[in-house]
Amino acid sequence: MKIPKFNLKEWIEVLSKYLSFVYIIAILVTVYDVILDVLFKDPTVWVYDVVTTLIAVAFLIGGSYALGKREHIRITAIYDHFSSHNKLICDLFTSVLTIFYLIAFSYFAFKMAFISVMNWELGGSVWQQPTPVVVKVALFIGGILMILQVISNIFEDLQSLKQETES
Repeated sequence: MKIPKFNLKEWIEVLSKYLSFVYIIAILVTVYDVILDVLFKDPTVWVYDVVTTLIAVAFLIGGSYALGKREHIRITAIYDHFSSHNKLICDLFTSVLTIFYLIAFSYFAFKMAFISVMNWELGGSVWQQPTPVVVKVALFIGGILMILQVISNIFEDLQSLKQETES
């Protein structure tokens, strides 16, 4: 029996594409609320909380997708003038720095999420939804996914650097 190969980048891409539908759901829920308000003067109390939670989770998990596609923020005015070798060195250096940052970020996100889950922290609106729990857990999961993606990027860059020096 052949064991299928786990490809982190593909898994994150599939997850992110499914999460992108959350934005459509957020729009539909908002339109629903606006229609209730305009036609019946009866807006809901839960729409803002639901939309905020949905978009926050999709955004936080989507960070790893941007890292995988290498579409994150970069100062291209300087970077574009580098040779391909120096770009790889720059990418490796920034990836190592990014890992240190993301480890600290994920550590504190875990602490916040743990406290939030243990106390079952509720939002401050009339609806009393668990938005803080969901968003804080998403912060931690997003941080871990980004760490894994940066590690994957480092391996790809090292492989490219090795191939470049062999040529």
